[in-house]
Amino acid sequence: MNRIFLACLVLLSGMACTVPSLDELHPCDINDLMGDSVDAFLGDKPTCRALKVSIDYSGFLPGCVLVSARDEASGKASTVELAGKGGRSGGSLLVSVFAPSSWGDSVQVEARAFEKSCEATPVMTRSIRVSPKTGKTEPVTLSLQATDADGDGYVSVLTGGTDCNDNNASIHPAATELCNDVDDNCNGQSDTVELRLGQDCSEAEGCEGARACGENGAVICNMPLAVYAYPDVDQDGDGDRLATPVAFCTGVPQGYVTGPADDCNDNNASIRPSSPELCNGVDDNCNDQIDETFTDLGTACTAAAQCAGVYVCDTSGIASTCQPTTIPNNWYLDGDGDGFGVGTAVSSCASPGAGYVEAGGDCNDGNPFTYPGAPELCDGLDNNCDGNVEGPDVCPDRGASWVARTVGVADQEWRAIFTEFPGDVTVSGNQGGTAILTPSSSTFQTNATNCGDSNRGWSAVWADMANQGRIYIGSSGGSLSFLDRSQNACTQTHDMVRWVRGLVGFRHEGTLELHGVTENSGTVGQGLTFTWTGESGPNELKFGTTTVGPLFDLHGRSRSLLFAVGGFDGGSSRPRIYRFNTNTSQWQSEQVETTISGLGRLRGVWVVNDKLAFAVGDALGGQNSVLRWDGSTWSRMPFPNTHSELLTSVVAFGAKSIYVTSYNGRIYRYDGTQWQIIFENTNLRFNDIAGTSPADLWVAGSNGQILHWPQ
Repeated sequence: MNRIFLACLVLLSGMACTVPSLDELHPCDINDLMGDSVDAFLGDKPTCRALKVSIDYSGFLPGCVLVSARDEASGKASTVELAGKGGRSGGSLLVSVFAPSSWGDSVQVEARAFEKSCEATPVMTRSIRVSPKTGKTEPVTLSLQATDADGDGYVSVLTGGTDCNDNNASIHPAATELCNDVDDNCNGQSDTVELRLGQDCSEAEGCEGARACGENGAVICNMPLAVYAYPDVDQDGDGDRLATPVAFCTGVPQGYVTGPADDCNDNNASIRPSSPELCNGVDDNCNDQIDETFTDLGTACTAAAQCAGVYVCDTSGIASTCQPTTIPNNWYLDGDGDGFGVGTAVSSCASPGAGYVEAGGDCNDGNPFTYPGAPELCDGLDNNCDGNVEGPDVCPDRGASWVARTVGVADQEWRAIFTEFPGDVTVSGNQGGTAILTPSSSTFQTNATNCGDSNRGWSAVWADMANQGRIYIGSSGGSLSFLDRSQNACTQTHDMVRWVRGLVGFRHEGTLELHGVTENSGTVGQGLTFTWTGESGPNELKFGTTTVGPLFDLHGRSRSLLFAVGGFDGGSSRPRIYRFNTNTSQWQSEQVETTISGLGRLRGVWVVNDKLAFAVGDALGGQNSVLRWDGSTWSRMPFPNTHSELLTSVVAFGAKSIYVTSYNGRIYRYDGTQWQIIFENTNLRFNDIAGTSPADLWVAGSNGQILHWPQ
């Protein structure tokens, strides 16, 4: 393809030459002459006679290479200028020369190398006479050698260049002549001649001298009688270290000092070497360091309100301070754990402690079902904090009310009740009675088998909702049994011959651990504590070794937060509260019988969280017995004494959401302000209360009655 193209160019140009055949002209001829590797072309291109000229140079990098081809017969020539490429160690250039048909058979090819431009004197010249042949490319090589030892772009005078000192890159013809007794610019003149050293000079008013060498090769006017002074604009006694000294021969004027010239800011009198370094982001003492005595600047710290910060200079400039890098939030104490608090906000970047939240505005911080935006419940309270109680669409069609249903026989006494999820309720009572309500049913199932005859009274119940709702029950005669819902039948595991009053279960190290209490034991005036795996066998039931009084109830949120209550009747009536110790697996007295006077026997207990619990019991001396625990101490809680009550049970959702039942058929509610009787039927006895929320409460009573709020 390239050979045909070359032949076409020759014919179109009208040259009188013989075009070689495709076989005679080697393909590489055209590729070499016309390829990208060729740096320049000389003559008419392409012609039938060509020279491939390689210019090699070493020891220096020419700034310009002038390549020429001249016909010796006619004297005609063609020239091209090229810049050297490569490095100081050497390089090469490739030029294709096409001899016109009018040229003779002898062509002079020449290469001249220059230091910078081709207008100066060449440092090296090489030439050769060649005879171009028709249809053939003649290779030609010209070698140029010179020395640029210091790499300053100038060739040593010893190899044809202009560098008078090829061992110092700062000495060459283009260098600035310094006052240093060295021919820096290689012009052959001494400093005395070129820089006019010794000649008269004057500087400033009244000062004369002679030109002489100064510092760093500069030429100065040497004035022996002159006094050199530095500007002192801020008049702090230190001259500007960046200023050139000024010569004065008739006295130093105001605003100048003779030294020292060490002021790094001559516009500020407080900045000078003798100044103390302040914390201000400025080099006050001119040591080229800023705030160097305050080494904590920029390091992390904890600012006020527990905010992350970094040390910065304070406003006084003499100390550093921890500046917060984050903005603190407002934190509110959340007493009921609903995520909303109330009271004075604490400003802090981190939580001030347990119980604090970032959302405020709780209109009832003792009820976890009441907070801004909460769903309204059928409880007669303002749950969403909009100032209004629930609307009529929240409660059932017939309105909010306690509804009693008869479950079992008419003389059935329901003694204990348990619920953990709405719609799932388990009740136990006398005459071997059990009743189960599931979410899928609207009626209680009471026909469980093998649960005892009319002489057996189940006084305690707890359901393991993690195990398909298996129910565990304890009787007044000491029987322990479990009831599987799928089989609807009881299985007795133990007979303790003690009145079981309460059961509650937890999983400990992956195994169910039921805790129970009894009213009596083999010793008069004492009760028992026990643990039970829920299974049968002698090793599945273990009695506590702590001596305790008669116990009537227990409740807790975990093994470490578990209370049992009870006490004595009659003239020796005294309350008892015990707490389970997980380290010893024993029960320890809370000593309420000695710290709180006038209390009767306690019958019910409910733990809300690790800082709140309640206990209720028998009235004594006209005072009802209601106690509150604040996480460390039990104290008496005010309760109306309109009726001298035997309070049987308590359930609470917060400090302002407490429900209590009485043996005389009353249900009390505390809303944080006062106690109210919310249901009363003195023909009934209420034994136990349970619930999942203030809108889902269940009460176990006499005469087969089980009450539910709302309906």
